[in-house]
Amino acid sequence: MTTQTQNKRFSFEVLLFCFVLLLFIPSLFTGYLGGLLPRALLTAILFSCLYLVANNRQDLTLGVILAVPAIVTNWLPVSLLGITNQMVLYASFEVVFLIYIIIKILKYLVMARRVNSEVINAAICLYLIIGLTWTFVYFGIVSIDPDSMRLSVDAAYTDRLSAAMLINELLYFSYVTQTTLGYGDLSPVTGIARACAMVQALIGQIYIAVIVARLFGLEIVHATTDK
Repeated sequence: MTTQTQNKRFSFEVLLFCFVLLLFIPSLFTGYLGGLLPRALLTAILFSCLYLVANNRQDLTLGVILAVPAIVTNWLPVSLLGITNQMVLYASFEVVFLIYIIIKILKYLVMARRVNSEVINAAICLYLIIGLTWTFVYFGIVSIDPDSMRLSVDAAYTDRLSAAMLINELLYFSYVTQTTLGYGDLSPVTGIARACAMVQALIGQIYIAVIVARLFGLEIVHATTDK
């Protein structure tokens, strides 16, 4: 599959739009909508990611196989498995699926030979997906050990609404960590949580140093060649 072929099918605008909604909209609502909107937006992000790999039947098939368990555990009634067990499974399936999407977008960026709006959007989406992946890593850790992080909401969730509030809290923590802002209002406590936070912070800095620098270098090379 060539980069030119990918450019025809890869469209990241919808994915970026879904991320904007996820980052800003759920915090404006409480109650039933506050629990439903994050689930709906996360599902929309999942389908948008599937569209990114729809240009190849094999990639799409694998993506669907990885996505279906995440969709099922997100919307399955919690009475069947129990809220904690189902959310741990959901977090695990989301992490596996998002890692697959990260690999595909990273490959697309590495294969890119010119910097255009689609490539820039892909780089932004990749950064956001990395942050979302770590959100579910933290969610899985907190689901297993509610005392692993110091949060402003109750980590020992008991229903869909409290689980959605926890995900929204960890989404904030994830991007604050990835950008190395480190406000200190939320913090990891146990060793595994601290190790994950350190790794994410390093990945955030390496991403800027490597990916962004590569795209900048490509633009300079082609600008010089055109001249």
